[in-house]
Amino acid sequence: MTQALPEFLKTVMIPEDDLEFGKEITVTHTEVVPVSADVYWSGFDDYFYLQENVGMHKNMTTVKGDGGVGTVIEFDFLGGKTQEELVQKDEDTKTWAIAMLGSNPLFTTYLATVKVNDDTSETAKVTMSITGIVALQDFDKRRAHIAFTKYMLRNRINEVLCLIADKDNHVLKFEIEVDCPMKKLWDAVNDWAGHAWVMNATGVEVVADQQNYDLRRKVFFGPRFMEERLVLGTENPNSLEYEYGRNDNMGVLHYRGKVEVQKISDKKTKANYTATFLPQPGKDPKPGIKANMDTRLGWIKETFAETGTWWCRVL
Repeated sequence: MTQALPEFLKTVMIPEDDLEFGKEITVTHTEVVPVSADVYWSGFDDYFYLQENVGMHKNMTTVKGDGGVGTVIEFDFLGGKTQEELVQKDEDTKTWAIAMLGSNPLFTTYLATVKVNDDTSETAKVTMSITGIVALQDFDKRRAHIAFTKYMLRNRINEVLCLIADKDNHVLKFEIEVDCPMKKLWDAVNDWAGHAWVMNATGVEVVADQQNYDLRRKVFFGPRFMEERLVLGTENPNSLEYEYGRNDNMGVLHYRGKVEVQKISDKKTKANYTATFLPQPGKDPKPGIKANMDTRLGWIKETFAETGTWWCRVL
């Protein structure tokens, strides 16, 4: 995991009672999302599509069911298999819940519930809760996992926005090859407090909100700045995801960027960038995003390259 996140999670407060081994706990988060309740709830229409694209459901197969309540899926998880059952999908109250069958290395029991409420005609209030018993006996590992689970609730809520964007084909993918060692580019991307890979940036201020389990940064471009939130970073594979909300200049309600850095050879690196976004009503952000990314990725190529010329390809 990218080092910025675990270091941040060490600083957040967790109630002492929640740290007791074997105790059932509940963690919850409510987020106001920039779409109506009906639009957000539409992300739960297709259970299989949702589970394939949200969370960690590698090599998912269906044990039973057609996608309605009672459907059971199985997927690879931490060296074993985990099964989950859809136990609630209430159209009237817009409530959706899944339960783990049996246990896995992280949880002895696990129930995840999403409740979608009206906020305004253009926004919804979404609450996600996880109730379960953490299986980790080691205190430090248990504490770290609870903190990480709490942090990821907001990510999962916003991930449904990305799912809706994907269904509507609001995703752009870019690919570049850079003539430099993988570590050189990855160290720059992986530095949440740095801006070496951000074109025209003049500085960064990390904004750590421990109380709300929220790690952001302000990327400055002279007197103005853009605020980004760290979604997740991983190593092997090396990837970083970040997001931000409404941006009138770009014409988006929500934007998530994902950078993946891969070694081609000792002196050549591939970088894949995925932009997932929800357009503002009446706006088409694609041309602007394409133009910006073409310029930005070309700049990265020139800035980090040790030999050769650059190229960029939109997929």
